[in-house]
Amino acid sequence: MKKYAILFAAIGLLLLGFFAVKKYFVVQAGSDGSYANYSKLADERVEGIDYEIISRDTDSDTAVIAIHGGSIEPGTSELAETVAGDEYDFYTFYGMMTSDNLSLRITSTNFDEPIARNLVEESNRTLSIHGFAGSTELTYVGGRDLDMVDRLKKSLADAGFEVADAPMRLAATDVLNICNDNALKAGAQIEISAAQRLQFFAGLDEEGRKTTTNAFTDYSQAVEAALASH
Repeated sequence: MKKYAILFAAIGLLLLGFFAVKKYFVVQAGSDGSYANYSKLADERVEGIDYEIISRDTDSDTAVIAIHGGSIEPGTSELAETVAGDEYDFYTFYGMMTSDNLSLRITSTNFDEPIARNLVEESNRTLSIHGFAGSTELTYVGGRDLDMVDRLKKSLADAGFEVADAPMRLAATDVLNICNDNALKAGAQIEISAAQRLQFFAGLDEEGRKTTTNAFTDYSQAVEAALASH
């Protein structure tokens, strides 16, 4: 009987691990957004408890944003902040609830949080960083700034990362997409699979994201190189 008890315990642990990771591959970034706009979200959620807004305005004409950051699309805030550094404007909407952070999601076309919109509107170039569900290491690149799109694809591919043109639902060509709301009405958007983001950190939970890997460094430097050459 003892050996069966040990067997069942081992199976239980494996299932717990599977479902802990599965949420990033299956649920992550799959919804159309829970709120129609920021005003509706702010009516129901508490800033500083459910989410926080982090921004940095520089003299740059480039903005790097992660509007589904924190634990909404894990890893996007960390990447955006690293890429922006002290050189570019930075913004993230950071989900920080203990669970169900996807419920904080506002779609890119409806995202109208005032600080984000103002930062983007005052920029000439915008890079929006997102995550999508996926069990293969892949980055989709889209947007209306075709020059930046091409430079991002080339720089990431040269660094050894798998890159593809974004499918229609992730293409970021809608003029209402926040990445295209800059002065030139053309920005770029990268969508990074859960599998790829898992390679950037010790884990995709809050604690795991405190430890980055060489892959994170290589990826962020490739994105930085694309922005610098644009």
